[in-house]
Amino acid sequence: MKKILLLLISLLFLLPANALTLQGNAQFNDEIAREETFHNINYALGPNEFRDYWEDPNHLSNYGALKAGKNSLLNRQLALFSDGTYGIRYENDPYHNFYYDQNGSLFKIDVLNKPYNVYPHRSIAYNRYGAFKNATFVISKDEQYLYDINQKLMGHWVNNACYDDKGNVLMLRKNAQ
Repeated sequence: MKKILLLLISLLFLLPANALTLQGNAQFNDEIAREETFHNINYALGPNEFRDYWEDPNHLSNYGALKAGKNSLLNRQLALFSDGTYGIRYENDPYHNFYYDQNGSLFKIDVLNKPYNVYPHRSIAYNRYGAFKNATFVISKDEQYLYDINQKLMGHWVNNACYDDKGNVLMLRKNAQ
């Protein structure tokens, strides 16, 4: 009986230790991000996999909202880029981002390996026909590394600015809050 009681007491002390989750602040640099980004990626999708998104069905309302300074509408979050292009993330689809030109024509789709709000994650971009465009390692909402097909750093997003390897601003964005 003493052994059982001792075992139960021991288990009570062990349970909190098993329930703990280690939390840390992982540090990433360009090399680590590159390795994580290109590990077992798919370089092509089917040519018609995202055909339903080739034109933004809500282009007028999306682009109008962005021009008026709004970054979200009903079921979607929007981002406006300094070159006039814009992105859409639908709330019911945490694994894809869709990017359109000023006329509402799709030019890029991001396919994420984890939901957009789980960090870190990887995002592989394809053109509208499914060909590889670029890859991004997303450390947080405010930091991402962007690479071309040759695994060369194209840009480093910090907050709402994308910088080249010399620290020059390449592009700006206005995200949903």
